Amino acid sequence: MNEMTFLKGADVTVAADGVTLGGVTAVECGEDNKVEVLGEFLTDVPAAQFPKTAYYIKITMKAQPYGSLGLNPGTVELVYGGRRVTYSDCCVEKVKCEVLPASAVRYTVTLRAGGRSVANV
Repeated sequence: MNEMTFLKGADVTVAADGVTLGGVTAVECGEDNKVEVLGEFLTDVPAAQFPKTAYYIKITMKAQPYGSLGLNPGTVELVYGGRRVTYSDCCVEKVKCEVLPASAVRYTVTLRAGGRSVANV
């Protein structure tokens, strides 16, 4: 599993469907690899195995509703260090809202993506 974490202070731009997201304090992205096993009918004997890769992006924002991402953003882009990483076929998997002291709010939005591409800027 490959994971990257970006924290506030690093020069990272996050955009969903071409619109830059504001209030982002941290981004974590990675890859989940799973193997689906198909068994024979009426037995537990494995007949075939299919590897499956899914990418995830976990975006932590302050005081910005996750609605700005939409329920199914087509693409999410991370631009950092001369690289542009684009995740495609995204959908919102989980939304977590924390109410902090002093009436501050922090949203954590987890997205799943079907594809990933990397390009130099």
